[in-house]
Amino acid sequence: MSLRGRARDARARFIDRRTPVRALPLAVSRRRLYILPTRSGALFAVLLTVMLLGATNYENSLAFALTFWLGAITLVSMHHAHGNLLGVQIITVSAAPVFAGNAARFEISLNHDTGRARRALRISADDAEASTRVDIEPGDTRTVTIAVPATHRGRLRCPRLRIESVYPIGLFRAWTWLQPDARVLVYPRNAGRDRLPARASGEQPAQQLTARGHDDFLGHRPYVAGDSTRRIDWKASARSDDLLVREYAERRSETLWLDEALAGAGDREARLSQLARWVLLADRAGLAYGLQVNNERIGPDAGPAHRQACLRALALA
Repeated sequence: MSLRGRARDARARFIDRRTPVRALPLAVSRRRLYILPTRSGALFAVLLTVMLLGATNYENSLAFALTFWLGAITLVSMHHAHGNLLGVQIITVSAAPVFAGNAARFEISLNHDTGRARRALRISADDAEASTRVDIEPGDTRTVTIAVPATHRGRLRCPRLRIESVYPIGLFRAWTWLQPDARVLVYPRNAGRDRLPARASGEQPAQQLTARGHDDFLGHRPYVAGDSTRRIDWKASARSDDLLVREYAERRSETLWLDEALAGAGDREARLSQLARWVLLADRAGLAYGLQVNNERIGPDAGPAHRQACLRALALA
């Protein structure tokens, strides 16, 4: 392994030891806050050294005063850079479930418990180059979004977060790593055939049927004792010798069972992706459907809650 590779591995081990997974809220502490000069800060230090040598050589009091004044500004900027991060805390991390192949978007809420504003904070996933800039006023809570590729189904952990700042004048960079205990559910890929399977009994695929109900108007029929008077069509009855009652149709669906055995002979991830596709198609069509996976039967039912329960079972199968 090359020297660069060994250095990268050593850095990763150091970060892992110093950044354990912790429950929220998660605050920046002194023990895990690091600070080093930036490139501008290093050049500024070289400049101060040259100025000090020149002042010493020429025994110039004004040069000494200027050098020490700039040095004092440097020390004060280091103190402010350190304090700008100290006490910042992550209070919540949330993310909506996604399908594999898309990006999970973690919503991260930050605040602090001091009376001083925090300026020019940058937050990013540890291995990402792009970062989001945020300012936090006293008593305010700010939310930033971190997008993470969701390549596999299951549970995706929130990435290690890097928070850094070069405030106030860019001479020092203060940073820390935080690893919140938060995960998002990743469903199988939404892929496969768009045609719903036939029922296991060999009948045709589930289709909508009609029965007596209150959704679609079918026509009139003679009044029968016990019918609700609200359904009597008085205008139509006035043109007839009998009381006529409105009759309506109600839409309902056959029950469709989605089984892994019906999803083809591909690998398991492809079969689960097909089941996820069928769940979405059946839900969109308003069908009552059930899911059988890993010897677990869910449903039959319909609606958003049932759809989420089925997709969750597929994600964790």
